[in-house]
Amino acid sequence: MFVCRGRIQLSLCSDTIIKPADKICYIGIRLLGKSTLKNDTTIIDAGSKSIMDLNGCLIGRGVSLSVGSSAYLGIGNNSYINNNTRIFAQQSITIGQNCAISFGVTIFDDDGHGFGLPPYSAPIVIEDNVWIGCNVTILKGVTIGSGSVIAAGAVVNKSCSPNSLLAGVPARVVREGVRWTDKSRVDQSYLL
Repeated sequence: MFVCRGRIQLSLCSDTIIKPADKICYIGIRLLGKSTLKNDTTIIDAGSKSIMDLNGCLIGRGVSLSVGSSAYLGIGNNSYINNNTRIFAQQSITIGQNCAISFGVTIFDDDGHGFGLPPYSAPIVIEDNVWIGCNVTILKGVTIGSGSVIAAGAVVNKSCSPNSLLAGVPARVVREGVRWTDKSRVDQSYLL
C-alpha cells in the first residue's frame, strides 16, 4: 500500500510490476519539514517490464525515481530517501532496510552513454543500515556494505566492506568498524 502526499508525477507502463508490500510506503512526504518546498514534485517513472519493490520506505518530496525497461528498483523497510534525490535504475538498484539517504543524492547504475569499453551498466547494492550523506553520487557496479557511512559530497565508484566510512572524490575508505544510529527512528512522530 502507498500513501501519497504533495505533488506526484507518476508514469507507469501497463506491464510494470509493483511487488506487493507488507508495510506502507509513504511517497512525497516532507522529511526535512518546512525547509522543503511545498510544491516540489515527486516523480516516479517506470518502464516496460520494470519491477518496483517498495516496502515500508519513506520517499521525500522532490525525489525522482526512474526505472528503465526490464530494470529493478528495491527499497527496504524503514529506509528513507530525502528530498531532491535522484535514483536511476537501468539494470538493478537494491537499497536495504534501515538506510538513511540524505538530500541531493544521485544513484545511477548506468553511464548514460557509450564512452569507453563496456559494460555501461552494472547493478548497485546498498546493504542494510547504510547512511548516505547529502550530495553523494553512487556510480554503477558498487556494493556498499551494511552499516557503512558515506560522507557528504563523496563520489563512490568502488565497493566497500561493511561498517566502512567513505569520503572524498573519488571516495575511499577513511575508517573501518564504524557504528551509527538514527535518532529519528526512535521517534517517527513526523509521519503523523
